Amino acid sequence: MKKLLLAFIALAAITVNAQNGVSNPNRFGQGEDSIRCIQSISIMNTNVKNKEYKIAYDSWKVLFDEFPVARVDTYTNGIKILNEFIAKESDPQKKAEYLQELMSVYDQQIKYLDLLQAITKTKLSEGQILGRKVLDYIKYNKEASVEEVYAMLAKSVELEQGQSEYVITELFMKYSALKYKSDKNHGEQIIEDYLNASVYIVDVLDKYHDNIEKCLQEYKEEGDPKDSINAGKYSKMIDASRVAKSNIDAYFINSGAASCEDLDRIYAPAIEANKDNIEYLNKVISVMAMLKCTNQDAYLAASEYALAIAPTSKAAMGCGYRYFKRGEIDKAMELFDMAIEYESSVTNKSELCYKVADIYYNLNKYGKARSYAQKALSLNSKYGAPHIVIAQCYAATSNWSDDNTLNNCTYYLCIDRLERAKSVDPSIKREADKLIATYKKYTPSNEELFMKGYKVGEKVTIGGWINETTTIR
Repeated sequence: MKKLLLAFIALAAITVNAQNGVSNPNRFGQGEDSIRCIQSISIMNTNVKNKEYKIAYDSWKVLFDEFPVARVDTYTNGIKILNEFIAKESDPQKKAEYLQELMSVYDQQIKYLDLLQAITKTKLSEGQILGRKVLDYIKYNKEASVEEVYAMLAKSVELEQGQSEYVITELFMKYSALKYKSDKNHGEQIIEDYLNASVYIVDVLDKYHDNIEKCLQEYKEEGDPKDSINAGKYSKMIDASRVAKSNIDAYFINSGAASCEDLDRIYAPAIEANKDNIEYLNKVISVMAMLKCTNQDAYLAASEYALAIAPTSKAAMGCGYRYFKRGEIDKAMELFDMAIEYESSVTNKSELCYKVADIYYNLNKYGKARSYAQKALSLNSKYGAPHIVIAQCYAATSNWSDDNTLNNCTYYLCIDRLERAKSVDPSIKREADKLIATYKKYTPSNEELFMKGYKVGEKVTIGGWINETTTIR
């Protein structure tokens, strides 16, 4: 009985120690415990800094187990240590044990998040931590269950509501598509996931655009090079986010979950019954617009009902397509302009301007097309598609002169635009390269240039409505 009592007292003492900073107001412990805590912090930080992770582990473990809210870097250092152990371990069993311990670091960080937030300026959310946990989990566990990973990603993006890192939003859509592959009952949910992921990735792009403007403004006012460097970093993040946005579309389209005909079959019968339900109508409009299902009856009807209830950018765009389909072009263009005006997201506004530019291009109204494409670029300089439309407009009007050599020089200008498109937007590289290969065939030959007295490197102005300068090469 005495031994049992002593064992209970020892267990109680361990439990008390494990609650330092949790139930005990002193996060470093008291008396000898506080000395041991401070010493462990010093040993851990010194050895992590020197990348002596094996030596750092024991002191880190003391902090993790007994002083869970003493320091925020207990968790960041724990992640570094265990990542290093996993990367260098060859024994699968040991690797699995380290991975399990790494997952517990993320779990405990979430458990004590409120207390940890109180002692740091750098704020993290549960959704962010969960997202990072998933990245490590799938990195080291090649047999990870699709169901398990999808559930974690779904929770992460739901918690973040558009503030997730772009890679998490992209992965969320990827695993939703993988889940649908093995579970066709996931059909309605994958449509919902695609709608959410598409909105969230635009939120991320808008955030990066805002950050660039803020950094450039601060650089202009204070001249701190760090602001200029940060603007460049956000610019690269926009490039990566645009690729993620394209991948999100591809995951959904390639899943085969819903073609335009499928969506029309799903939504059309319910439109009339929901003609006063703006939330339902907006959902239909959003999903079908994202998949470019703008000729389907469900999309057009939903847009008309939605515009009558509450004028929005998406509803105006849908009604514009309806009038366009009827051949009422002027009315359609009026509604497209309304859609641009109503849109608040800089990313979406830029894309709407591009869509209108593309419509004008297909109507052979090249000056209008260029005007809207330039407006799209003024809103988002990292957008490549408007450059492509402008290049196509120039190619379509290359016969502006009596001199055929000068006419063919127009294609240099087209290629200039396409090269610029690739440089600002990697997601359209394939399309741009295909057009470049086509337009190069029409540029003047060396013999033709020589006979006309033109030299490589010489500037030439393309006339007509284009009125831009390019370089002979």
